[in-house]
Amino acid sequence: MASWEDPGRYLGLLARWGRSKNRVLEWIKEKIFDKMQGWKEKLLNQAGKEILIKAVIQAIPAFAMNVIKLPKSFCKEIEAATARFWWANNGKEKSIHWKSWKNLTKCKTNGGLGFKDLECQNIAHLAKQAWRLLKEEETIWEKILKAIYYPNCSLWEAREGRNASWIWKSLLEGRDFFRRKGRWSIGSGTEIDIWEDNWVAGIGRNTYQPDK
Repeated sequence: MASWEDPGRYLGLLARWGRSKNRVLEWIKEKIFDKMQGWKEKLLNQAGKEILIKAVIQAIPAFAMNVIKLPKSFCKEIEAATARFWWANNGKEKSIHWKSWKNLTKCKTNGGLGFKDLECQNIAHLAKQAWRLLKEEETIWEKILKAIYYPNCSLWEAREGRNASWIWKSLLEGRDFFRRKGRWSIGSGTEIDIWEDNWVAGIGRNTYQPDK
């Protein structure tokens, strides 16, 4: 019988996790919380905290967000812990939060600090991966996913199907977001459905319908 050694993790993701999401999420959470716990013992000004949040804390889940859709509750928990770290005064977590996290995620020109909204960052990464899947038709990962989930159609028509993996469900969410928010650049027009696709700036899908 052939044997296989568990290769462990790659950029924080387990090489295999089966159907358990907790193993993936717990590692990310522990890594972030351990970092912030170590920093609380140091006297950091707001500029130092800003750099650590942007360069370290919000970078830890970045690779995972490229392949899986993180639960909303998980994102909120991480953001709440990050907000407590940001507003903490001399190591005291129970400090006044003078602005909501939503306001802090705005760009600096709009009164925020440019921190990332994890949910928005997550879906943006997944939409990018869906676009890669559409364009990189001869790559190994595209061939594998196509053979398993959509052998007889394109990614646009692909459905979730039975017993779909967490990764596949996440990619479909990225595809659907891309479909809603993306807009076609007109070339020959042969691949565009004028009634269903976004191709006119400022006009969404189904704005105009053919006469019946």
